[in-house]
Amino acid sequence: MLRKTVLVLICLLGLFITSFQTQAFIRRHYRLEEVIKECTHIVFGTVTEVSQKRMTAKVKVVENLKGKSDFQEMKINIGVGQGNFPQQLIKQFKTGLPIIVFYKKEGQRLMSLGHINGTWFQTFGKDGPDKSRVWWNMTHIEIYMHRTYNGTTPDFQKLLRDVLAGKTRSKESKTQNLIEAPSGAVRVLVLTGKHFDVEFDVLSRFDQSNGQKVVYQKTKGRNLPDLEHADVLWIGQGAISEGRYFLKAEQENKIKAFVNDGGVVIVSGQDSDSGRPCRTGWIPEPMKGVDRNGHSDFQPTQAAGRLFREPNVIKSGTVFIDDTWTDWSDKYTILATTNRGKDIAVAMLKYGKGMYLIMGFQNETTANISVNRPMLENLIHFTIGWLKNRS
Repeated sequence: MLRKTVLVLICLLGLFITSFQTQAFIRRHYRLEEVIKECTHIVFGTVTEVSQKRMTAKVKVVENLKGKSDFQEMKINIGVGQGNFPQQLIKQFKTGLPIIVFYKKEGQRLMSLGHINGTWFQTFGKDGPDKSRVWWNMTHIEIYMHRTYNGTTPDFQKLLRDVLAGKTRSKESKTQNLIEAPSGAVRVLVLTGKHFDVEFDVLSRFDQSNGQKVVYQKTKGRNLPDLEHADVLWIGQGAISEGRYFLKAEQENKIKAFVNDGGVVIVSGQDSDSGRPCRTGWIPEPMKGVDRNGHSDFQPTQAAGRLFREPNVIKSGTVFIDDTWTDWSDKYTILATTNRGKDIAVAMLKYGKGMYLIMGFQNETTANISVNRPMLENLIHFTIGWLKNRS
């Protein structure tokens, strides 16, 4: 199937700063010590001005943690970023907030990573003698750098001071086993596909959602080890089918029993490239997975409630949809349609004590996931709300 999508090519040549020049996502897990070593400057700043209209921000440099910066002020052009990243990032900038900028100066090239309000982002600029005329142009939000540090910017500043002073070492982030999850946490088991595995790193960032602690564990095992410890099963891109159907009868029955006993299953997408409809033995009501071309339009229904409004406002044209579902039974609650109402974009099916959330999104590449990231966060938020209301 010919996909109408842009594949982000990532070339890491050993140093994370090299990634700045590609304007692509930094996918390798970098230790904080590596980030510190490879930049020439680390500055702490305070946001002094934000223009929602012009999509710009100004930052006053208040401390040089590494190197002596020539800048007293940094002007950031957020509006030139990729996709819908500018709209996401501008929400994080508020006057008075602290910000950290890691940057490397090579000749006139300025390549940087910023951290504000818990969000990593990338910028680049061209230095010149008049620093007041230098703009740091945002490229994108870094969706994987939370593995290096995931927390508040003030806490990050304290950690950086301690690391540079030799008082502590940064901690490697790791997947927490569901069995070790703290009491009261929502536990999500993520079944990843054989070829596509870009969803987990994004999902695991949503470790606080709808007032709940959320713990994620991933597996490629379709026998679903540790499913008995999960509240939610996320079936990722390509985990059900990719050219052929993967699930065996006992695996299908295990999924249905999990939902019947109160679990939630979220299916992010399927693949019908073979031309044959994706089989649906893992769900108790009929529907058919069909081959479609990539598109971005959908129409929410009244039944969707706040699914497309919390915590992110998501409109038609801002997601990536591909192979979808059709010919569904009347037991499904349709939350959004696509293809002029002929296909499911998002549907819910209650079964026993639990429920299914079925989607037609494509999350194969970093480009796909960067577009669909807000929707993934909304789905986790929606699911936790449903679990709370049920209990």
